[in-house]
Amino acid sequence: ALSVVIPSKDQPQALEACIEGCLQGARSRNGRQPLSVEIILVDNGSTRENRERIETMAHRLSCRKRDGCPVRYLYQPMEFNFSRMCNLGAAVAGGRLLLFLNDDVTLSQAGTLEEMAALAVREGTGAVGLKLYYPDCARIQHGGIVNLSSGPVDPLRFCPDEVWHYYGANRGNRNVLAVTGACLMTEREKFREAGGFSEELRVAFNDVELCFRLYEAGYRNVCVNEFHGCHHESLSRGDDGSGENLKRLGRERERLYACHPALAGEDPYYP
Repeated sequence: ALSVVIPSKDQPQALEACIEGCLQGARSRNGRQPLSVEIILVDNGSTRENRERIETMAHRLSCRKRDGCPVRYLYQPMEFNFSRMCNLGAAVAGGRLLLFLNDDVTLSQAGTLEEMAALAVREGTGAVGLKLYYPDCARIQHGGIVNLSSGPVDPLRFCPDEVWHYYGANRGNRNVLAVTGACLMTEREKFREAGGFSEELRVAFNDVELCFRLYEAGYRNVCVNEFHGCHHESLSRGDDGSGENLKRLGRERERLYACHPALAGEDPYYP
């Protein structure tokens, strides 16, 4: 079974599209039984109106006979902390597999989660990520994170996916040092072994730090390129490119390497 943990606040429309896409991605391409999915929504303080809309949606999905799924709604007002919200969802998850999914990510291809799950259950696999596009186009937003001397980056960002890049880095499934937490799957026991997401990293690099710990524990992280999703990046929390957000980003990057000094500027998959 797969437990999908979705942090969200005041985005009921995006959240519904995210869940519908998740159910589409859980379908099999080959007529096999679709993945058994439960949805765990972690809300850190939506308005009363939006909370009621989300509760209604959650009930409707739970009762839908043909392709519905159990939906658990955790409402806990607090300051935004992506790591804590994910950890709260993981703590009540019942599935063998955990999928951490941003509420602004949509999936549309049957077989997507089946492919990710087949990789995630392998003994040597840590985290499994997915190639993500920008909205309404085939430009890559995420294709695996590379750890440079300047910090973690995505070298495929903004690249058109219809052509090959870096000798096929956007084709096939490949090992990478880290993947984005916008769509990250791992086995629940491996997640617990790694200690979950670091709650000291509230916004950025918490996904990279988790992948670093999985890598240091001997696991290999994977980015799936044979399927893709769409990511409306930072729809809920805003952009990190300026002002106080940029300063906070710098502090969290410093914290990342303070925890993993041996990986500062090092990437075994990007010589």
